[in-house]
Amino acid sequence: MKNALLVVNALLVIAVGFLLFKQFGGTTERAPHADDVISKGKDSLMSRKAVFAYIDMDSIQEHYDLAKSVQGEVEKKKSAITVELDKMEKSFKAKVGGYQQQSNTMTDEQAMAARQDVETTQAQMMDKRQSLMDDFNNFVSSKNLSVKKKIEDFLKVFNADRTFSFIFAYEPGLFYYKDTVYDITKEVVKGLNEQYAKEKK
Repeated sequence: MKNALLVVNALLVIAVGFLLFKQFGGTTERAPHADDVISKGKDSLMSRKAVFAYIDMDSIQEHYDLAKSVQGEVEKKKSAITVELDKMEKSFKAKVGGYQQQSNTMTDEQAMAARQDVETTQAQMMDKRQSLMDDFNNFVSSKNLSVKKKIEDFLKVFNADRTFSFIFAYEPGLFYYKDTVYDITKEVVKGLNEQYAKEKK
């Protein structure tokens, strides 16, 4: 009986040892690395050449109909704000001029009230100017983002065959050299304008 227990215990120790070895030793699988992803097969990232292209943002602004339309909206809003600010300025100057003309006949209380009115009006003007400028900046930012999104969405379709690895937006001062062989601006502008024309219908 005692020998049987020893045999059973020995077998259990061997079984547990085998399981521990299987779990923690022997052939361990390592975690995948970046080189596993990029270096396998003929269509792997390492076997592909990175192809760059660029679009000239000045040309996009000049020839993309949506961009031109947005620029027109921005100019219109800017003009409206300028007109409103000019009106406020004229109204303020007229008020100050009126008080200056009456200054010789004003009592101390009237002069103090006039000064208070001028200061209040000036503060209101500053607040209004700031509000208009904030509104204008938000408007411009929103419009620019909408144009950028249209271009990005179009480029996803344009590059659906994954011809290009990267498509950069070329802006003067950002790059010191560009090879016009990789300039796809004309094709992109043509496609963008065709898309914009369809959307306008």
